[in-house]
Amino acid sequence: MQRIYSLIIITGLICLSCATEPHSKLVPEEIKNISETYVNGWLDGDSAKVLNLFAEDATIIPSGMEPILGIENIRDYWFPNDSSITTIHSYEVELLELKETDSMAYSLEKGVLNFTYTKDDFTMTRASTSHASTVYKKQTDGTWKIISRMWTQLK
Repeated sequence: MQRIYSLIIITGLICLSCATEPHSKLVPEEIKNISETYVNGWLDGDSAKVLNLFAEDATIIPSGMEPILGIENIRDYWFPNDSSITTIHSYEVELLELKETDSMAYSLEKGVLNFTYTKDDFTMTRASTSHASTVYKKQTDGTWKIISRMWTQLK
């Protein structure tokens, strides 16, 4: 199933990169702002700031996992109501590529994340490096939302 979603997303990215539709010079800035807000939301521990960047029907595909569909399932995955605490110590994202049209965009990023996860008597601190691809879609109200994000852990 994950391969099917990956193929769909990759096909969409290829189509988007080949698109000849004219685009606004503001689009890259808006997408960069979303990426910056995403990182700052995690650093601030602000779930609303992170989740508000996603469309209601968004999909995430965490490294090595099945796709998680819809904002409520994404919320439950990232911000479970189970007394666990995740503290982000640092999160740096390098934008490797950004392509856009008037209504769609995608970015490829390299991220370095350092966090601690605690639940009950269990604590884990981890640093990881990943590559991510994010697909954005312009909404009917003119705002941009993330419709798909998938990443793979490098280490």
